[in-house]
Amino acid sequence: MMADIATPEFLSNLKQLYPPQSTYVTSPWYAVAAITFSASNCPEAVPLVLEYVLKDLDAIGASHADRLAAARKIRDALFKSGMICGFPKVINALILLHEATPPALQDKETLRNPDPSVEELTQAGKAYFDHTYGETAKDTQGLLKDIYPDLGYYVTNLAYGYGYAFMGATSPMETSFAMISALIAIDTPRQIGWHLDGAMRNGATREEVRAVRSIAMQIAKAAGVVWKHDIPDLQ
Repeated sequence: MMADIATPEFLSNLKQLYPPQSTYVTSPWYAVAAITFSASNCPEAVPLVLEYVLKDLDAIGASHADRLAAARKIRDALFKSGMICGFPKVINALILLHEATPPALQDKETLRNPDPSVEELTQAGKAYFDHTYGETAKDTQGLLKDIYPDLGYYVTNLAYGYGYAFMGATSPMETSFAMISALIAIDTPRQIGWHLDGAMRNGATREEVRAVRSIAMQIAKAAGVVWKHDIPDLQ
């Protein structure tokens, strides 16, 4: 049972791995934890992460706005991770998370524009893709188009344009961390390497990237993930 692993003590140790931030909510450690549990097929641990975070926020007298921001960060990060680890896992995690979320911290309307134009999606997707991949963006996009043109279109316009490029709940850096966390749990080293570098292009320090890598690896290992490959680190 993941409830036996996702204890307050275990979560506290994970929290300490990430460099101190100016506010509790701005630290991405808890979103990284939720994603890695979900991607490791342990959805029952996800509401325990939220419960831990809300207790921490209550202890410091956090505002409703901070509590809502934390809950939204977890939800949106999980959503973004679904395009990597699979939406069935994310749906299972979000169902359990929703059941554990106080009504005042639930969303009733979409955060994203529900009716964007193709042009808007293309522009937003290309901008975030190019920023994430930097000097490798053209080659990477070319690879995706070469292996299957529909994949290249989907990644830029839908995955990046609609999913990743929205920054209303998770920042560019946190979006990179969402990708890294899910990729580590599903053992895909090529893409882990891409997004370790992408996280730095999106504003993370080397220390922060390595902290996310460590958090994700500790959770995945505890969840029973067995890697066939070495997990890349920053060069």
